[in-house]
Amino acid sequence: MIVATATDSTYVEFTAVMLASLAAHADGEVSAAYVFCDGVSEDEKAKMAASYGRPDLVFVDLTDDMTRHFGGRPVNHHLSRTAYARILMPLSLSNETGRLLYLDCDTLVNGSLSPLASLDMQGFPVAAVNDIAHRVPERHAKRNRDIGLPEDMAYFNSGVLLIDLEAWRRDKVSERTIAFALEHPELPMMDQDALNGALRGQWLALDDSWNVHRRLKKGRYDDEPLDWSAVRIIHFIGQVKPNYADCGHPARDIYLRYRARTPFGGEKLKTRWDRKIEKRVRKLRRFLGGMKRRLGLAAG
Repeated sequence: MIVATATDSTYVEFTAVMLASLAAHADGEVSAAYVFCDGVSEDEKAKMAASYGRPDLVFVDLTDDMTRHFGGRPVNHHLSRTAYARILMPLSLSNETGRLLYLDCDTLVNGSLSPLASLDMQGFPVAAVNDIAHRVPERHAKRNRDIGLPEDMAYFNSGVLLIDLEAWRRDKVSERTIAFALEHPELPMMDQDALNGALRGQWLALDDSWNVHRRLKKGRYDDEPLDWSAVRIIHFIGQVKPNYADCGHPARDIYLRYRARTPFGGEKLKTRWDRKIEKRVRKLRRFLGGMKRRLGLAAG
């Protein structure tokens, strides 16, 4: 089984921490780890490599040609070009066979991955965890309506995807997802909605422990108590991340323990002011990157 993620310079720390957690639990199940990079420097790659500490790490630079299918799709403070990379990975890694475990860079591996390596996928191209929106029936129904799915159809969170590469390519999931995104330019959760819209329930449900994600409610995490040490994969969704000084996520201490194994372990936690500055810099960087790509296309 191979593991893959995608990152840009904004999320290098999270990727490094995720890689440190992956290395701690890779055992003999992971033959290679791929990191798709969008505008990541060599120094940042070196920090991620040091965090992983294994020889099977491969960096793949995300090119304009890879993402040209999504050229008109939106990017913003929480949805970058790397969000679309998971849709292209099975095609970009054309020499790989077997299983690919896709992980968002803001996840942590907190247990053995061996059950995924031997899981019977029953012919489905993807196995995933139900999105937390299913706990609020009205929200789940609206999300499905927005993308043209039956209100009661299962909808998965795309932060953790177990992909059968042969079945994915056989069913042309990348092509169908690209087509769905192009036909629905106003999707609220573009990449995740497009995957769900293209697959239309044809995916295998994983136990929730493979992608435990919690939402802030009025600035607090007030879900039922959970033994986070027993969670296999933790997913820090939302804009308030565990390296923020004001983060109250119940699994934050687990994140900080893995963070201590990376070159970022000694860095101070970010304040709200730091985040405001980063947000503006990120917005400017993406604007300039978009302008550069458009000018390049016009010149061509």
